[in-house]
Amino acid sequence: MHMIRVTTPDVKEHPVAITIVNPTSFEAAPRAIPRTTVGDLRGRSIGFLSNSKMNADKVLEGVATGLVERYGITPRLYAKRVPSIAATDELLDQIKDECEAVVVAMLDCGSCASWAIADMAALAGRGLPVAGMASTQFEGFSRQVLAIQGADALGLAVVQHPIGGIAPQEAFERVTPAALESVIAALTVASDEEPAA
Repeated sequence: MHMIRVTTPDVKEHPVAITIVNPTSFEAAPRAIPRTTVGDLRGRSIGFLSNSKMNADKVLEGVATGLVERYGITPRLYAKRVPSIAATDELLDQIKDECEAVVVAMLDCGSCASWAIADMAALAGRGLPVAGMASTQFEGFSRQVLAIQGADALGLAVVQHPIGGIAPQEAFERVTPAALESVIAALTVASDEEPAA
């Protein structure tokens, strides 16, 4: 703890104690989380985990609609209550038990992207193929956090920012064919086979 002097408007000096906190972790670096894939999405049960950010459910609905039309998947929607905390182990275990792959949304702000990536890593650690949905504004940040978490093999699909604060139909329509292809690749193509962007 360090002492500093603060001068108030009436020019009196008062000693004030401050604590300087180091925000970095002292834990060992995480082990690499490999990408798990399925050979084909046809007829599979796919989970869609919303972090409950505004319109995250609409982005996931856009992805689910495309996968239903193309592969006849069975979509299962899940939501955590708060975007800025991790999903519970009970919810993650339920998704693992009920689904063969999962798409997580929405990585469109700092804290929610960090926690969504933690959820992605936890699901991948349970052996599920995982894709994340990031907005253009937070793609770079999301990729950095994936790398820090040792989860950079996991795939991201990117949609135009912003997602929150727009009409739900507009958020749904931000799932472009290119974004859908990125989700498909994340779930079906091993990271060492992934085509160059």
